[in-house]
Amino acid sequence: MNTVETPRVAVVGMGAFGTVHAETVRKLDGVRLAALVETDRSRHATLSQTFPGIPVYSSLEELIAAKAADAVIIATRASTHTALATTAMKAGLAILVEKPAAETEAEIEAMIAVRNQTGAAAMVNHICLFHSLIHPLLKKVEEKGFRAAHFVRHRSALQAQRFPEAHPLRLMMVHDLYVAAQMVRGEEPVEFHFIDSGKPGHTPDMSWATLRWADGRVATFHAHSTLPPGSPAEGWDRTEVFGVDYHSVVQTNPAPWQWHESLAEWPVSLEISTVHGRPVGMLAEALRSFAAAVRGAPVPCGCRLEDALQIERWADKLIHSRKA
Repeated sequence: MNTVETPRVAVVGMGAFGTVHAETVRKLDGVRLAALVETDRSRHATLSQTFPGIPVYSSLEELIAAKAADAVIIATRASTHTALATTAMKAGLAILVEKPAAETEAEIEAMIAVRNQTGAAAMVNHICLFHSLIHPLLKKVEEKGFRAAHFVRHRSALQAQRFPEAHPLRLMMVHDLYVAAQMVRGEEPVEFHFIDSGKPGHTPDMSWATLRWADGRVATFHAHSTLPPGSPAEGWDRTEVFGVDYHSVVQTNPAPWQWHESLAEWPVSLEISTVHGRPVGMLAEALRSFAAAVRGAPVPCGCRLEDALQIERWADKLIHSRKA
């Protein structure tokens, strides 16, 4: 793999989060926003106004033909990730794939095979591992161990309407499965338990899961898309850990800053912000790590394709253990 000092990065898929990616890359030092890829041509004019001077392509193939980037951020639907990632890596591009990396184990295995063949830098964007509170929590747990962990992730019912095909396990709980995997250093659980609930005829919007390891450690998970109107835009995220001689609670989202006028507001929902025009927070740190990987640094543990494959296997085992 050829490395470059200042990687030219393109964002593929200019939906809501792809746009946040592009805005963050544009302001980061040591990396350059080089191009955007959006299949909906009707949006190109608006994107050109939002990102002046940045070329907009209609497909990844157009981007590759133009030789306009050294790396791509894939922020499209999960069903498209494998095809885009393998095409990019075969063209010599480094990749950052949004979570979930793919929809099946076989798809992630195919991505790993192409990465091994091409030597491309490949990273899965699990931004929670870069959260300023989760990272030190993992360090403390590594030092002191734990007996039980409990993860809560609740979103508005509007999210279930926005992603009607997405199960809360793969849309939300997957974040916490990644964190739990780091807490146990990748050790495989010995028990998987899962239940979910939804309106008749609809994809479930509530889910509960339990993992247990051979030494008795337990992690439990709640992920729901049922919050009523008036809740924080990005919902509530909470991690609680119990040790032999300690108890720890981390509320990662929203940030503990509230503003009250006619309605209560949480001005910082996710840890994604800027200070003096410089991106800060978990997405900025994830992208800095990706830029370093493009330059030849190792992909952080927890963000490798192998980590994504492990979590996909856990998700499959949980789904297959579903209680009627």
